[in-house]
Amino acid sequence: MANGTYDAIVVGAGPGGSACAALLAKQGMNTLLLEKNDRAGGKALTMSREGFRYELWPVSGGPHRNSQFEAVLNELEIDTDIIVPPAGTSMLYRDSSGNYGPPQDAAAPDSEEAAETARFYTDMATLTPEQIDALDDVTFHDFLSRYKIPKSMYSSMAAMQANIIFVVPVDLLAASEAIKVMRDFVAGGAACYFKGGYGRLFETLTEAFTRYGGEVHLRTRVEKVAVEDGRVHEVVTEHGTFRAPIVVSNAGIQPTVLKLVGEEHFDKSYVNYVKDLVPSVALMGIRYFLSKPVLDKSLYVTFSDDNYCNAERLMKAQAGEIPDEVMLFIVVPSVFDPSLAPEGKQCLLVSTWCPPGADMKDPEMYWDRMDKTVAKIWPEIPQYTEHKEPYSTRDVSAVTRDHVLPGQGGECIGLAQIVGQCGRHKPSARAPLRGLFYVGCDAGGYGCGTHQAVDSAIKVSRMVLQYHQTH
Repeated sequence: MANGTYDAIVVGAGPGGSACAALLAKQGMNTLLLEKNDRAGGKALTMSREGFRYELWPVSGGPHRNSQFEAVLNELEIDTDIIVPPAGTSMLYRDSSGNYGPPQDAAAPDSEEAAETARFYTDMATLTPEQIDALDDVTFHDFLSRYKIPKSMYSSMAAMQANIIFVVPVDLLAASEAIKVMRDFVAGGAACYFKGGYGRLFETLTEAFTRYGGEVHLRTRVEKVAVEDGRVHEVVTEHGTFRAPIVVSNAGIQPTVLKLVGEEHFDKSYVNYVKDLVPSVALMGIRYFLSKPVLDKSLYVTFSDDNYCNAERLMKAQAGEIPDEVMLFIVVPSVFDPSLAPEGKQCLLVSTWCPPGADMKDPEMYWDRMDKTVAKIWPEIPQYTEHKEPYSTRDVSAVTRDHVLPGQGGECIGLAQIVGQCGRHKPSARAPLRGLFYVGCDAGGYGCGTHQAVDSAIKVSRMVLQYHQTH
């Protein structure tokens, strides 16, 4: 027996789901939002502990001006502070002598490398939209290789653009996606944060959703999306069944098709296509709780020529071979918003890339290398650490999307923004099943992390509203 009937049901209150549900409710659709966790936010949810508020791992989004975040907040009439990185990003490059410092371009002012560097930045700024779209099938590595830029600059681009912004190997990242986002950051500023933390933003979107008449059920895991006569018609949860002719899934394309709906309801070729989609690389790491502030920047990236992620190194990592000093991505929430830590204390969200997989067998090896890398660069951190919370891909997977295929789980973003899955190759947000749509990083948008999910929410909400009106 159904517990209620709605115009649409949104499965998952991650960044894409919470934003999409709020936009649908604002447009007058009778919408139900279901979320398995006790709060909204998905991969960006915010936790509280002993006076600290923090994300479970580093979360990124941007640009901070003229962004899709702004568009959604304005549409929903939400007054929330978008925080510009107050102390910027610190890029620390390990040179050939083993020392860390700001990356220095090795090019002399009148050298060929200097000219090539200038040509690279000029091309980045002047490519037409059509020229960028033509790079859907070109990797960022191949695009960078067109220019004789300094090695340290290549490593910096690989670490920051490919591994941090997109969490994929540099030689798989689609050049079109990388260039669009780099240009967005130049025009609108790189990275942003939100008062109260990222998760608080998506909790606020859920509150707006209820203000516009939407109904939200937290701690409600979806078990099945039922199909009748070739269309979705109800959602079965652990707490009851709910009916709607439209279902918008923020649970990921693969979990939706292969688990929630069931592959028997799709054409075999589509099922094979879905199974062949590749997830992003995973993040795992350590949360350090310090008795004294040690870091004064909001974001840190540490890297070298031999520890950024490319396809070869990813395969070696899958075989258990990782560098002695790993690449690090660090966010310091209280530098963005001092209210997120008790006075005189600091929380560091430290992460590194690793292969996806919910059954990670040796996270201790990564945690040990991370500890050693952190201690080498910042000897004060171990000295002032009161408590540490290590987390692995298993922990990431438990909070976020279900893994339904071998080698999946704990992926940082969802589907990888790689050649074959970006631009004109991006999976359609409308499934080949009547009334089923996808929202979030898997379909419908482009961009950096959470910003991609919110971009998807805007576009998918329009698609769903049109479908509702015409059917």
